[in-house]
Amino acid sequence: MQRSRASSTSSGRATQIQQPTTQPLEAPKIIVIHPGSQHLRIGRAADLNPLTILHAVAYRRVPQDGVAPYHDPLLPPLDSLNPTRLQAEFEEQRLAVSRLLQNCVVDEANRLRVATPPQQLAHFNRSSVAEPVPPPVPPEQHANWHSEAPLLFDEQILRLNASDAENYDIHFPIQRGELNVHGGKGGSLQATLSHLEHIWSYALEQCLGISLRDLCTHSAVLVVNDVYVRRHLREAMTLLLQRMGFQRCFLVQDSVAATYGAGIGYGCVVDIGAQKTSIACIEDGISQLDARVRLNYGGGDIDQVLLMLLRKCGFPYRECCVEESYVDAQLLDELKERFCHLNANVCGAQEKHFTLRQPHGQWVRYTIQVGDEAIMAPLALFHTELLNITGKTRAVHTQQSAQEQYDCEDCCDAEYLRETGRRNGVRAGDMSIMGNSSVPVLNSAKPPQPPITADDEELIVVDQDETTVSSNSNSQQQQQQSLQQQHPKSSNSWYFNAGGQIVSLDQAVIRSIGRCGSYETRRKMFGAILLVGSSAKMRGLAAWLEQRISQQVPPGLEVNVFSKGMDVGMVAWKGAAIMSVLESARELWITQTEWQRYGLRILRERSPFLW
Repeated sequence: MQRSRASSTSSGRATQIQQPTTQPLEAPKIIVIHPGSQHLRIGRAADLNPLTILHAVAYRRVPQDGVAPYHDPLLPPLDSLNPTRLQAEFEEQRLAVSRLLQNCVVDEANRLRVATPPQQLAHFNRSSVAEPVPPPVPPEQHANWHSEAPLLFDEQILRLNASDAENYDIHFPIQRGELNVHGGKGGSLQATLSHLEHIWSYALEQCLGISLRDLCTHSAVLVVNDVYVRRHLREAMTLLLQRMGFQRCFLVQDSVAATYGAGIGYGCVVDIGAQKTSIACIEDGISQLDARVRLNYGGGDIDQVLLMLLRKCGFPYRECCVEESYVDAQLLDELKERFCHLNANVCGAQEKHFTLRQPHGQWVRYTIQVGDEAIMAPLALFHTELLNITGKTRAVHTQQSAQEQYDCEDCCDAEYLRETGRRNGVRAGDMSIMGNSSVPVLNSAKPPQPPITADDEELIVVDQDETTVSSNSNSQQQQQQSLQQQHPKSSNSWYFNAGGQIVSLDQAVIRSIGRCGSYETRRKMFGAILLVGSSAKMRGLAAWLEQRISQQVPPGLEVNVFSKGMDVGMVAWKGAAIMSVLESARELWITQTEWQRYGLRILRERSPFLW
């Protein structure tokens, strides 16, 4: 549906949006913000690498009897509905994956892998004791281990042990790839936006040395998820331009930014983050609408699988409790990056070391032997039954249509136009009332229509495909229901197996590419699969994913999975920084004055993605 342009010629009151004025693009004055579920990457567009901090804020609370502190978990919590059954099902899936690994060939002589039994590893690990070691950093940096400040950020939060954390409410404003809006304390939309404002202001002032009063001379680029909620993007624009006071800003999807960072013109971007995995097909800088998907599993779920496997083989750090200690949760994330791999040629017991700081301040080192646990944990991406320990029921998010994201504040919203627009001088809402009325119609003749004035012409809605308009609301509802049956929920069910289990990473990539329009586009996507994200750093992941996909596609179709030769977690940020200084990006900028005057209308017209 599109608005009639008769009003712009007859009433003369329609205001045209002014084109952005040409301004010099100064990279040091452009701030690129890439928020994630666990980390925030922020920095000037001229910086070589962004600043990476924990995307969380802690508020000091007043202790009250019977009121527990609120803590968002750093890692996805374990499913606590039936722990005994959970352990049994996990052990069953672990044995199944272990048998698959034993059939892997490790060399040209067709020799099979030799796995070290967990019982043998446990015998060594249980005898391992903590050895005191000198601190890896100067002691003065940890002098103020527990701060009395009203707000804590980044390392200050990670230094809190379980007892100190009781004095704070800790919030992660983004969970599973979108704003962490919930019914608990500090979970409203406006409270979540306040958490973002505090974290971003801290990063700008304390880390980048930019005063908030000087933001009126700076521009901002916000990297958003491919599968987005329109209302959240509107609030993000208001936060940047009105509450924080940036001079101008624009939004860019993370997969599109990743293609700029990797220097490719098209490709299927697989972004494995801390709590979500996003897949999107990009062609000529545009994200294909039907091929976008966000799966609710990521590196944090792999951390929980790794901890479960390590405990099976006698993890020497028996006090580890990721549910109560952010220090322990951070330790598991570090162990995943250091230990985990997807190289079938590495087998047998491997001796590893890790250090940690105990609550009383002493640094200790543990020695541990790890076998197939290092490869089995990341294999949970391909055998998602192992991920059931953090929840069997997982949401799959595809891009919702405008009708499913009704926004009453968007005057150009399709649903709003349908309800308030006029057809032949009668409002659609009035037509619905007339159609559902039980009062008999005495005269079936068409009543006289009032003349359409210039004021009415501004509300005229013209259907692209309709030549005649029926006043029967029942037929309209039947058409709408038939359209909903064809498209909406089928895209989500596309990413579940027959038994309701969420699909593996390789299957998700194949099904996402399969939703592209033409064979030529699908062929190009299979030939350029880009791995990005903080949890895509595991050695051998690209080769393993490529082999899995190659076994399932038709012969002769080239499959190429690769990652950029840099920190894969920074690719999207670097791409947004490159994009912000391009000459072609001038028309994307939205100034503070334009946002206050036009609101969502200008975001709809200038956003580099389909609104």
